[in-house]
Amino acid sequence: METLSFRPCEPADVEKAVPLIYSSGPAAFDFALCDSAADQARDFLRGAFVRDGSEFSYQQHTAAIADGELVGIGAVRSAAQNLRFTGAALARILAFYSPLAAVRTLVRGLRTEGVIKPPAAGVGIIYHLGVDPEYRGRGIGRQLVAELLQQIRQRQLPLAALDVAATNPRARALYEQLGFSTHTSRRGGLESAFGQVVDHTYMELPLQSAAQPAS
Repeated sequence: METLSFRPCEPADVEKAVPLIYSSGPAAFDFALCDSAADQARDFLRGAFVRDGSEFSYQQHTAAIADGELVGIGAVRSAAQNLRFTGAALARILAFYSPLAAVRTLVRGLRTEGVIKPPAAGVGIIYHLGVDPEYRGRGIGRQLVAELLQQIRQRQLPLAALDVAATNPRARALYEQLGFSTHTSRRGGLESAFGQVVDHTYMELPLQSAAQPAS
C-alpha cells in the first residue's frame, strides 16, 4: 500500500487537482456545466477552484500526497454549508456564462441535485474523490476515504455518506468494504449534448466513534 500524507489544497494545486475532481464524475460535470462547448466544465472548475467559498474551492479539498506529488483528492461538506455554497455557485455561474447560458446552467444544476443531493442535517457528504490513474490500485482511495471520514468525525457529525454512479461498480465495492451500505437508489436519466447523469446510489456509514456531547 502506498504511503501517503494529506494536506489542505492550495490555489497552486489547480492544474493537478482539477483533472482529478473532474474524473470523479465527468459525464455529470459535462451535463451540468457544459452549455455550448465540451471544455466548459473543466474551465469552470479551474476558475472556481482558485476562488473562495464554493463547494469547488481549494478550501474544501484535501490532497493526498505520494512521492511529493498530488495523487488523490477529495472533499467533505455538511448541511451547514448548503446555503453559502448555493450562493457561491450562483455567483460563479453568473460570472462565467452569458445571461441565457447561466439560466440554462442553473436549471441543469438543479436537475442534477435531484439525483446527487446536498447533505441533510447531521450528515457529512464525501465528494469529488479522484485518484491519479498512474497510482490506482495502490490503496490510495481507501486511505483517502479514511482521512475524510476522520474529518467528518472531527465535525462531530454522526453519519457519513456519499453518492456513487451505477456505472462505477468498482468504487461501490470499495465503499461496501469500508462499511457503507445502500440507503437509496436515485434514477438519473438526464442527458444533454455534452453529458449525462446516470442512476446513482446514495450510501451511508454511521460513525459510532463520532464525538458525543458532554453529559
